[in-house]
Amino acid sequence: MRKAALAVFALALVAGAALAAPPYQGYSVSYFDANGELVGGVTAHCSGELLQWGVRTEHYQRRTWVCD
Repeated sequence: MRKAALAVFALALVAGAALAAPPYQGYSVSYFDANGELVGGVTAHCSGELLQWGVRTEHYQRRTWVCD
């Protein structure tokens, strides 16, 4: 049980690192369903704030920008 909880925690850390933007860069990701409808999103602001909503899918569009 303890090993399973540790494995889940490790996976969460890896997933969080995969979403992190490089220093001085912000990004947003829009997720779409099979019909092209917007169903979720993630935005990492230059201030370090991370906002997420909806669901993640295999159909997405990622946009990045350079922070001042």
